[in-house]
Amino acid sequence: CDGLHCLSCRFCLLCGRFQHATPTRPENSPHKHNIPQYGAKVQSTNSPDTSPTLDLNDKKRVQEVLGTHLYYAWAIDSTALSVIGTIATQQANLTRTTMEAVTQLLNYCATHSNAIVRYCKRDMILHADSDTSYLSAPKG
Repeated sequence: CDGLHCLSCRFCLLCGRFQHATPTRPENSPHKHNIPQYGAKVQSTNSPDTSPTLDLNDKKRVQEVLGTHLYYAWAIDSTALSVIGTIATQQANLTRTTMEAVTQLLNYCATHSNAIVRYCKRDMILHADSDTSYLSAPKG
């Protein structure tokens, strides 16, 4: 395909802005994995977060990281959209657990720094409108 390529070095653009160091271990998931309970009729949700709340500087950092990554996820790489939405629902009560989720997102971005979107000419018209959220965590 001789289409248009959109290549972005996410680590240079995003993690460099937030002075986030390259992780010592690769992070291959943008969010924490919830282990399914096989055989259970109902999957249990996470218990309420009781970790300490964040101060104003940490809150501002979380908002900056989410805003920047949200723009990048819409434009180039949508793999982190679900975790960005989950963290965004927690902005009213930011805790240490929220900051750990943001750190995991930054580690994921540093590990998978190059994303490519390839646009190729085809004989179809693709049109999608959505104002919904898929696989979002409940507010809690």
